[in-house]
Amino acid sequence: MLAPLEDRSLLERDDGDPQRDPPLADFPADLEPDVARLAAENAALRKALRESRRTQRRNATLTARKVVDQTNEIYRLGELNGQLQKRLAEYESGLAITSLAQQLMALREANEQLTAAATRVWYLDKTLCAAHRECELLARERDSALGRLRTATSELPN
Repeated sequence: MLAPLEDRSLLERDDGDPQRDPPLADFPADLEPDVARLAAENAALRKALRESRRTQRRNATLTARKVVDQTNEIYRLGELNGQLQKRLAEYESGLAITSLAQQLMALREANEQLTAAATRVWYLDKTLCAAHRECELLARERDSALGRLRTATSELPN
């Protein structure tokens, strides 16, 4: 495991600044091939370090997003758990059963009232049908009596 850095700017800096690298002219001529090789290695290492830092930042961002998502999921599940605990407490206390029993009693009473009203409607319908038949019978008798009256008045001498 690596020790923490005291200066975070070392991690945050972009090492692609050519002014920070010493020019090759400052070194003796007999060292130039070695310096060029070392400079190339140094450039490759800097590039690898930049890529590594980008990857670490990207991974840190993704990990932070996952942590936030999981925290939100934990909160949501906690709320759901609280609601379910409340319902369970209602069931355990018998309030739900009592409430259902009260609803059943009210519905039973309403059903009895509805049955009584349906019976009254049936009797009223039968009575209405009988009255309608009686009216038809009386209308036929009236029409028959009127017909006989017309026949009787037409046979009378003027």
